[in-house]
Amino acid sequence: MNTLDKLFSRELNRRTGAHAINIYIESATKKRQRTRSAGAKALSATKTTTKVTTQRQKHSFFHRLNIRFPWLKLVAVLAIGIVMLADILDFTISKVGDPCITARVAPMSKHLRATERILTGKKLVALTFDDGPSPETTPKLLDILHEKDVLATFFVLGNQARNNPDVIKRAAKEHHEIGSHTMYHQNLIRIPVSAAESDINEAKSTIKNILGHEPSYTRPPYGNYNETVQKIANTPLIIWSVDSEDWRTKDPSAILATTMSEVHDGAIILMHDIYPTSVEAVPNLIDTLRQNGYEFVTISELTKARNKNLTNGETYYNFTL
Repeated sequence: MNTLDKLFSRELNRRTGAHAINIYIESATKKRQRTRSAGAKALSATKTTTKVTTQRQKHSFFHRLNIRFPWLKLVAVLAIGIVMLADILDFTISKVGDPCITARVAPMSKHLRATERILTGKKLVALTFDDGPSPETTPKLLDILHEKDVLATFFVLGNQARNNPDVIKRAAKEHHEIGSHTMYHQNLIRIPVSAAESDINEAKSTIKNILGHEPSYTRPPYGNYNETVQKIANTPLIIWSVDSEDWRTKDPSAILATTMSEVHDGAIILMHDIYPTSVEAVPNLIDTLRQNGYEFVTISELTKARNKNLTNGETYYNFTL
């Protein structure tokens, strides 16, 4: 190849490379411009969406409420905190007198549980109440027991519990013990076995539906039982050793006198929370028993303090040393 051909070839190659570079630069520039344009459009759309969302928030109920009442958030936080604290400390709201008039917030931790009470070496007595709960008298009795810091055992009728579930829920919440007094207060030894079994089991089921567990003890109506009743009850039968005769006298002074004449260490006292006179007698009875050195316990506390392991179907009248 001569010199002229070489020069021509070199010039052609140079121009072809420069053209290719120009094409690449133009392509990259256009691509960058398209990317910037797309980004600008996306940013614009985001700003528009944000603006629309902000406008909607400004017109929302909660935004207007927050602007008008900025302190509501603080109130809500405090309310939630109080509810959580009340749950931790085991507080409850209990009715006092007429439930339409007033209510009391009562710390149930005031009552010590059985595992926390030291009962060794003390004179013990168990207050038990039959035939309730009554929507009128039982809440008043619970107020008295709470004020006096006394735990009791309630042998409830299934039909009364079914009609007044909140009352026995309150009693259980305040650490009182709930036993069964059957469903309809029938004399179990004078009705067919099938009827007695149905009565006992229906009461258990009713109490379980309200409290979440079956009662640990059964008290047969009138204290009447036989081997058949013991078998179908399938729980310890708890009778009593001291009859206050509140059902007969319906006089607070007579109730106190009768009880104090028969009371003894380990006694189970029979009373009824359906009579106003019985409820009226309780404060003086508690004070008098305490003055005589007695400590009030539930049936479970009494059995534990006396190291008694109860047997289903067996009958117990007291737990003396």
